[in-house]
Amino acid sequence: MLLGEQDQFLSYNGEVLIFHLSKAKHVDGAADKTMNLCVRRMTFNRDTKLFVQKSSGVFSMRASHLKTEIVCCSCTTDSRTGLILPCILMKKKKRNNVVKYLLLLLHSSNKFEQSFTFKLDYELKEDIRLFAGPSVLWRHANKLFYISSKTCTVLSAPVQLSSVVWTGEIKGEGTVVLGIRTACLLESEDEDEFSTSDGAIWGSEFFGYAIEMQKMLTGTCFMPQAYSRVVSSVYVYKNEMWRKQLRISLVAITQKNQLICFQDGLPKGVCELPYEKPCSVKTAVTSNNDLLFIVSFASGNICVVQRRDSLQVASKWQAVKSVLVDDFIGSGSEQLLLLFKDDSNTDTLSTFKITDLGAVNYASDINYKHDVPAAEGLQENGLLTIQALETRLQAGCTSIRELQQHLRLKRRVILESCRALIDLVEERTHILPTAKEVKCRRESRSLLKSAESFEGLVSLWDDVENPPHSLSKETSLASKVPEHFTEKLWQRVVGDSLIIGVKLTESFYL
Repeated sequence: MLLGEQDQFLSYNGEVLIFHLSKAKHVDGAADKTMNLCVRRMTFNRDTKLFVQKSSGVFSMRASHLKTEIVCCSCTTDSRTGLILPCILMKKKKRNNVVKYLLLLLHSSNKFEQSFTFKLDYELKEDIRLFAGPSVLWRHANKLFYISSKTCTVLSAPVQLSSVVWTGEIKGEGTVVLGIRTACLLESEDEDEFSTSDGAIWGSEFFGYAIEMQKMLTGTCFMPQAYSRVVSSVYVYKNEMWRKQLRISLVAITQKNQLICFQDGLPKGVCELPYEKPCSVKTAVTSNNDLLFIVSFASGNICVVQRRDSLQVASKWQAVKSVLVDDFIGSGSEQLLLLFKDDSNTDTLSTFKITDLGAVNYASDINYKHDVPAAEGLQENGLLTIQALETRLQAGCTSIRELQQHLRLKRRVILESCRALIDLVEERTHILPTAKEVKCRRESRSLLKSAESFEGLVSLWDDVENPPHSLSKETSLASKVPEHFTEKLWQRVVGDSLIIGVKLTESFYL
């Protein structure tokens, strides 16, 4: 953002942060050589349906012979505390072609903290990203550079790349950069000869680079190499380790004006976009647990793609200067905040729309004066209450399922312990059940539970993992214990312990 240009916006904890550069002035009105970075915290008031200023802050910088600009801003993790804080990258261009960069953190008290500074003999222009640390990453002359608050030194990654399509956290790998580079042919491949490898066919390839671990990741775990020629931006919305395998779900936009979903490196859906030149994509999770993909275009247009049975364009808008995702109304789920271009009004938040493509819909051009305040308040409170109850109900159901699973495990342990004790008393070798036997027991139990839904059919035993013949076998085994050997056998559960007792006959001696 250059001085005099539009403000820059950032969402943080349901608030809208507005950053603006201005020159300080003396009391007499004369211009000063100090440049101020101002921030305003704006919150949405559900009563007036407008954004109001909550607080503000200022960071002053000397700018005598320097041209000061805001390069970019984002929310990143402070490695010292683990808190996510607003982060702003500033640029001061000197006369001798030396460029100084400052990375600032904004705290809840509206105080700016200078994290670190660095100098370069060129300007940052390509693929600038802010990530955890805080750290700064950029591309220059097809090389990858980065600097963090821990090192405060510019480092170069040992990779050549033509573009960076995504930067973020991957479980087990840390901060990962997903980029595109010219394909590296193997020594056995000759450029003049025919080759069947993906790199030789497409001429480019995806690759992943883990910054902290300094290692390369295979690009095919993200998407097939054939897409490296058309993909312009990527957003990884889910990654997890499953059976020691990395599983990744992402969405990509292409130069062919398409949005494509990938899971574990394979395409799962495609949607034609309504405008040309898509430049970025991000996600939002609404109150109905719907996953929305928000695509921004170079023309200032926005569209939202919804994933139902298939990917479909759910809505679109034009003349949008910024789109933010956060919980602006305090409902516990995310909404979209669209800020529209309006040259007739100097107020930066004068023309907006808040929506989740569902029940939430606030807009600056809607007249709320004719609404009945009491009824509106009751309806809004009812909506928020229902959403909160739905969230608690889902959490309660999850807890119940976990408790049921834990209870079934305890029952299996108790029953197997009883079998082991009976075998010990009868001086038999106890054999643990195989995985196949356990699976058969579970299937039998599921079938008999299903049969209970038919009229006249009733389950013949309690909710345990064993079929009835296993329980009857235990009873028969207990009854076949010789009378001269045992007089009584019982078990009790006391707290978290299982107490098993055996009373032997007087004629038995160990």
